[in-house]
Amino acid sequence: MIRILSDLHCYDARTLVRDFQQLLPLLEGVPELVLNGDSCEMRRDVSPAMVEALRNFFRQRVPAVTFITGNHDPDISDTHELLLAKDRIWVTHGDIFLDGLTPWSRHAGQLRRLLAAERAADPSADFALPAVRLRLARAVARAEEDLPDYVTGGWRAHLKWIARTFFPPRQVLAMLRAWRDLPSLAARLAVAQRSSTQVVVTGHVHFPGVWRHSGGPTIINTGSFFQPLGGNLVDIFADRVEVRRIRRCGSDFAPGALLATIPLHLSGSRT
Repeated sequence: MIRILSDLHCYDARTLVRDFQQLLPLLEGVPELVLNGDSCEMRRDVSPAMVEALRNFFRQRVPAVTFITGNHDPDISDTHELLLAKDRIWVTHGDIFLDGLTPWSRHAGQLRRLLAAERAADPSADFALPAVRLRLARAVARAEEDLPDYVTGGWRAHLKWIARTFFPPRQVLAMLRAWRDLPSLAARLAVAQRSSTQVVVTGHVHFPGVWRHSGGPTIINTGSFFQPLGGNLVDIFADRVEVRRIRRCGSDFAPGALLATIPLHLSGSRT
């Protein structure tokens, strides 16, 4: 079994993960773990030692751990995507499915300009290819470190984050569009570029759910460890994928109710 978690956002003032020990029930008996991006904040006052402490916490408790990069931890590893179960499962953080990467950001305009500059610097690169999109997305994430007013620290930070998220209202509309559009965009890119894919596992937009597409792959979003929507986990077995709710046990997190089971077909058929 391989378990997938994403968007822990450790070291971010808004995450519910205040102590790594809260995650222990999610790791019990897990032989292999994939952390699908934004495992921690790697910008602003987060030292290499803090990032290494996160890595060590998981590596000391799970026999095999893979860190996939996200837009908040673009250098946590050299792994930007995984193809599992004989290419039937595609795991990637999810920002590459959105042309604006993080279109709900207060800095969406700057991000679009950064992305345009990266594309202009290599005009021969085919933006339709996942590898190219991932390379450009991670370059933009590194450049994003220099954007101002990143929120850290305490209840004032939460109030500031609420104000910055909901005003102006166009940011909320952009977030709702991202929630709406990501499943179909992910399915479209998988059909075009990952033809063997039956299941796409993504995060990034903090909107947990399962979307089944007729004739296309099932899209799973694992949500996050933020309020109010919370998150799901994904377990991969030889013949199926299971999606479970992540529930709170006091301050800890644990596997919860089974939400969906997606069969894996050896033939490669998605039906």
